[in-house]
Amino acid sequence: MATKIINIPDLGEAEDVEVIEVCAKVGDEVESEDPIIVLESDKAAMEIPASEIGKVISIEVSVGDTVSSGSPFLQIEISNDTEKHEGDDSHKDAEHQTISKKSEKIQPEQSLGSLEQKISSTATKNNNANIYAGPAVRKLAREFGIDLSIVQPTGPKNRIQKEDLHQFVKSRLSESPQRNSFEFTQPDIDYSKWGPIKEEKLSKFQKSSLANLHTSWINIPHVTQHDECDLNILLEARTKLCKKHKVKVSPLAFIAKITSQLLVDFPLMNCSLNQGLEKIILKDYVNLGIAVDTPEGLIVPNIKNAQLKSIVEISSEINKLAEDAKKRKLKIDDLKGASFTISSLGAIGGKFFTPIINPPEVAILGISKAYEKVISSKAGFENRSFLPISLSYDHRAINGVYAVQFTSQLGEALSDDKLIEKSFK
Repeated sequence: MATKIINIPDLGEAEDVEVIEVCAKVGDEVESEDPIIVLESDKAAMEIPASEIGKVISIEVSVGDTVSSGSPFLQIEISNDTEKHEGDDSHKDAEHQTISKKSEKIQPEQSLGSLEQKISSTATKNNNANIYAGPAVRKLAREFGIDLSIVQPTGPKNRIQKEDLHQFVKSRLSESPQRNSFEFTQPDIDYSKWGPIKEEKLSKFQKSSLANLHTSWINIPHVTQHDECDLNILLEARTKLCKKHKVKVSPLAFIAKITSQLLVDFPLMNCSLNQGLEKIILKDYVNLGIAVDTPEGLIVPNIKNAQLKSIVEISSEINKLAEDAKKRKLKIDDLKGASFTISSLGAIGGKFFTPIINPPEVAILGISKAYEKVISSKAGFENRSFLPISLSYDHRAINGVYAVQFTSQLGEALSDDKLIEKSFK
C-alpha cells in the first residue's frame, strides 16, 4: 500500500489558524469524509477531513499548533482500491471548509481616513523586495502604503510579522493627540473586589464577531423601521398546503420566500455601496442570508438565488444550512455572497429589536415571536396573530419612505393566499 501526505486545504486569506481538536489517532482506519482535525479561525471552527480512505500513519499537528494552507497534517496509508492521483488532496478538501476567513488585519475603511493620513506621512514608494516578510504581511503593507524598510521586525531572522505592522500603526497613531473618536475603550476594573469572579477567554470567532459588529455600528447610519404583519392567512395557507402536499414547512420558509420575491421589486434593499461610496451596486440575484445560532456564535449562511426557488426548496435549504452550521460542515461558498439577511428570534421570544446590518449588505430583516391581539372588525371583535418585524437599513442607500413601502408591501404579500400558494411548489 502507498502512503500519502495530506495537506491543509486552501484557507483563503487566513494564516496561522489554530488547531483546537484532533479527532483521530495513529492506527485508525478512516474514510475520506472523516474529520481528522478541527481548526478555529477568526470566523468559525472547521473540520478538516482525511480526503482519502486508509489507515492513519501519523498526525503531524497537535492541539494548540497553528497551520496555514498547504501545511502537512496527516500521513495516511491508502487502501489499494482507493489510490488516486497525486495532488488531489489540496483540492478535494476545499468543499469541506466551514467559513470564509478574514485575515487578521486592520481594515482601511475602519480608520475613517485619519489612519491613512498618519501612515502615508511615513510611507514611501521604496521597493520592499529585499525585506524578509510573508505574502500576507506584504499585502497588508501595500494596502496602507507602509514602507517595510522602516518597520521594526521581531520575528525569527528579522522577519516582519503582522504584529509588527500593527505596532507600527499604533505608534504612528500615538504620535498625534487626536485619536479616533470611535475607538472603543474599556476601563480595567478589578471586579473581584465585589465578589467571586471567573474569566473565560474569547475564541477567535467571538473576537472577530465583536470587531465586525462594532465596525458595522460605527460606520453605517442604522435606521430601524418597526411594523407588524397579520399572520392569520399565512398560517392558514401553511396548514392547508403542508397537509395537501404531505410536507412540513416552517413559517420562516414562507417569510423567506415572500421576502426574496419582494426584494426583486425593491432592488435598493438588495444592493451594496462601493468602497468609495460613489456607486450603488444593484444585483440581479437574491442570496438570502439566514442567521443561525451555533455554540460558536451567530453564523449567517445564505441561500443562493432564493427568488427562483419554491417555499419547499427554501425550507429544505434552511434546515440543511442550520444543521451544517451546527456540525461545522458549512462550505466557504455557503457564507459568501449574501445580499440580504433575515434574523429570526421567533422561537425565542421578544417583540421588536434592532438587528445590526451585515456589510456589504445595506439591510437586514429581524423577525420576533408572533403574538395574538384582539382587533375590531365588521364582524365584531376577534383574535388575530401578528408578526413583529424590524427592518434595519443603511440610510446612505435607503430613505425612510422606501423602507416603509417595503415593510408595508411585505405585510400585504404575507396576507396574499394566492401568492403563497403559487410560491409553494
